[in-house]
Amino acid sequence: MIKVLHAIDGRAWGGAERVVAMIASGLQEKGCSVSIWTSRKGGCASIFRENLKEEVEIKELPLLNDADIITMAHFHRALRKYDVVHLHLSHAAVLCAAALAFLPKRYRRKVVCHFHIFAANPKHYKAYSQGICVSKTVERNVKASMPWMRTWCVHIGIDMSEAAGCLPLLPSSRKIRIGYLARMSEGKGHEDLIKAFAKLGKDEDVELIFGGDGKMMTFLQNLAKEMDLVDKVRFLGFIDPKDVFSFWKSIDIACFPSYTEGFGLSVLEAMASRVPIVAYANPAFTEAVAGAGILVPIGDVEALAHSLQNLLDDGDLRLRYQRLAYERAQNFTKESMVEGVTSVYREILSSSL
Repeated sequence: MIKVLHAIDGRAWGGAERVVAMIASGLQEKGCSVSIWTSRKGGCASIFRENLKEEVEIKELPLLNDADIITMAHFHRALRKYDVVHLHLSHAAVLCAAALAFLPKRYRRKVVCHFHIFAANPKHYKAYSQGICVSKTVERNVKASMPWMRTWCVHIGIDMSEAAGCLPLLPSSRKIRIGYLARMSEGKGHEDLIKAFAKLGKDEDVELIFGGDGKMMTFLQNLAKEMDLVDKVRFLGFIDPKDVFSFWKSIDIACFPSYTEGFGLSVLEAMASRVPIVAYANPAFTEAVAGAGILVPIGDVEALAHSLQNLLDDGDLRLRYQRLAYERAQNFTKESMVEGVTSVYREILSSSL
């Protein structure tokens, strides 16, 4: 039985945490012994526990900064205990590197970093030599900024059976719903979407639904009020991971105006739910969506509004992109992601012998 530790220092539940949960679940189903370490801040531990079987050990640690001696000591013990130490995000990488400094170099071979974002800081990963990238887009950036790193591309995957078996989160409505599910933070483009939505026909029977929370929520709510859209824009707040596909089953058009992404888990979930896609053409979305959605130049609010209006006006066009989205989503399954990660583990373990 392979013993695997996943360490992630996210301060809030987001795409990286959801990927860790899916990988952990898949590994546990394959017979691996899996543990997850997460930050005490942000409440992620309770969400992991709610969404994973009790056989997956969840531990909360400070995961603070370079001076976090407690977490360093835990990593020092973990590097001796586990067959694979799988690091997600930068604080975990920095703290594990500090522990590695007190161990023989052979222990480095059991560590793999997981790159979820487009622009990881190379200085945090100098102690490591192998990494998994969530997309070809991320892999190209890692290779360019960290030429010493051996990389594997393992695309994010989704559970297609969950998408097929869920019911809508919201009651049915005669209005056409445009939806966006993402953490409300800078760079996600929520402001652009509100401005694009304001440009749609005033008589349109349409509403904008936001799922997710974050530090920009109050600003966005005020923006909707300033643009006289209070009656047409709804903020649902945090969406439980179990309800993600139900959210998309309530939506008629998905819009993703994010300026940069590692790949786009939420995009895949929308496509698996047969929702037509409009998105900014950042490199990750271009890779994920390909020709299965409508991509517009990053930051072009006019083009965003125009594409949304075209889908609102043309039911046949919506049906076409529903079909294309669903077909594209089938290339990115949870099973293929877990198998890809497992294959990397096999290579790591064989090279450690």
